Amino acid sequence: MLDMPPSADGAMDEDRIYVPVQGGTVRAFERDTGALGWTASVETTWRPAVGDGGVYVAGRDALTALDAATGAERWVSALEQPLTTPPAWDTGWLIASTAAGDVRAIQSENGEVVWRRSLGAVSRHMAVRATMGLLVLTLDGGRVVALNVATGEPLWEEMLPGTLSPPALAKDRVFIGSTNNFLYALDAADGRVAWKWRTGGDVVGAAADVDIVYVASLDNVLRAVNRSNGNQRWKIEIPTRPAVPPIAFGDIVVLAGVAPQLNSFVAKNGMVQGNYKAPSDLQGAPLIDRMLKPYRVAIVTIGRDGMMIGLRPVQMMMRDPPLAPLTAPLPGHSLPRERLISGDRR
Repeated sequence: MLDMPPSADGAMDEDRIYVPVQGGTVRAFERDTGALGWTASVETTWRPAVGDGGVYVAGRDALTALDAATGAERWVSALEQPLTTPPAWDTGWLIASTAAGDVRAIQSENGEVVWRRSLGAVSRHMAVRATMGLLVLTLDGGRVVALNVATGEPLWEEMLPGTLSPPALAKDRVFIGSTNNFLYALDAADGRVAWKWRTGGDVVGAAADVDIVYVASLDNVLRAVNRSNGNQRWKIEIPTRPAVPPIAFGDIVVLAGVAPQLNSFVAKNGMVQGNYKAPSDLQGAPLIDRMLKPYRVAIVTIGRDGMMIGLRPVQMMMRDPPLAPLTAPLPGHSLPRERLISGDRR
C-alpha cells in the first residue's frame, strides 16, 4: 500500500514496478515481493517508460532518465513544451510528443535529440513503431501520420472522421478506432483504408495478435476480426464498459473495465477464462508481462487509493502431488510363498 495516491499510471519491467506518487517522487518496488527498492525525487503526471536498464520520467520542462536498479539520475533532457502523451521507448529510442504539436526522437542512452518534426497538431496517444520502419501517430482533427522512424520524414497521412483511439499494429496493417463507431484498418505501406468495421459504440481501442484483431467498444462488446479483411470471428458481451484498449498476448485477451475488474478471454473463441475484481478503482491499465512464467508475478494492478496488488498465473502453479507410501492393503488375495524342490535350479 502506497502512503500517497499515484500521480500517474505505473510501468513494469522484468524486475521492478515503477510508480509515480503524488508529492513529487517515483518509487520502484520489487516485482515478486512488492518491497520498496528506491525512491527518486522527480515529479510527473505521466506513466514512465522503461527500457535499456533505464526509467524515463517526463516532467513539465524536462525528461529525466533514472537507473532502473538504483534510481540514480543518468541524464536530463530539456523540454520547451510539456508532453501530451507518456514517452514511448522502443529499442534504444524514446519518442515524445509535445503541446507545441511536434514529435521528437531521443536516444535513451544519453538523452540526445536525434530528430524533431513539427506536425501542426497535438497527439493524445503514444506513438507506435511498426516493423516496416514506420512511426505512427494519431492527431487531433482526425489525422493519422506515419513518419520514418530513423529520420522523422513524413511517409503518408490519412484523414479519418471522429476522435481517434491509440493506433495498433499487426504485420501490414495499422488499426485505429473512432468515436464514429468504426474500426479502420489502414495499409501500413501507404495509409489507404483497406477495410473498416462498424461497431455499436465508440471504439475505445484495439489490440492485434498476428492475424486477429480484438476490438473493444462502448456498446460493451469485445470483438475478434480477421486482420486481413475484417471478417468477424467472434464477439462477446462484457460485464462492464471498457476503460482502455484490450491487451492480447499468446492465447489470452485481457480487458479492464470502468468498474475495477479485469476480464480474460480465450483468444481463439472468446470464451470467458476468468476475472479479477480489484478492491478499488484502477489507476490506468493493468501491468501485464506478455511472457508468462511459473511462480512469477504476471499482472500488477495499481489502485487510485494507492493499493498495489501482484497476481500470479494460478494455472501454471499446479504441482503434481508428492509421492506417499501406500497405507491401504493391496487388492486381491495373498498367495503363499512357493517352496523350491531340492535340486530345482529354476
